[in-house]
Amino acid sequence: MSVLTSSAPDKYNMRRHLKRSDVNPIDPRYFFVISLHMSGRKVKEISELSGFAESTIYDILSRKESIQIRQQILKNTQQEFENLFEKVVDAVNDGLSDVEIGTRLNAAQIWLKAHGKYTKDEGGTINITAENVVAQILMQAKEGSA
Repeated sequence: MSVLTSSAPDKYNMRRHLKRSDVNPIDPRYFFVISLHMSGRKVKEISELSGFAESTIYDILSRKESIQIRQQILKNTQQEFENLFEKVVDAVNDGLSDVEIGTRLNAAQIWLKAHGKYTKDEGGTINITAENVVAQILMQAKEGSA
């Protein structure tokens, strides 16, 4: 068969049915606004960084496509977080049995915070530290073995 009479390569035929909106569902400038919003920036900051008026920012964020993209980003982020959970637990467990005392104390602090063992006074400062808890555990172990 001649090159001139052959059909288009398969990779081009696979995309032929897609519309531009299927490939790029939102304007890249709008996606920039959404990403700034998702990173916690205020509308005024987004306006200054993007060059859009504040009313335009509100309009972009309230569009159906923008809401769907934000929901998808949050769903993906939640899934990534859930996938990391087991690795974090393993890292904390490894830290608790580390040779270096500083690493063990940091791991203990993370574990205690995760399990709600820290208490805060009315000023918002922590009354108990990981060092105090570890010292108590060691004292109890010492008393138990004696």
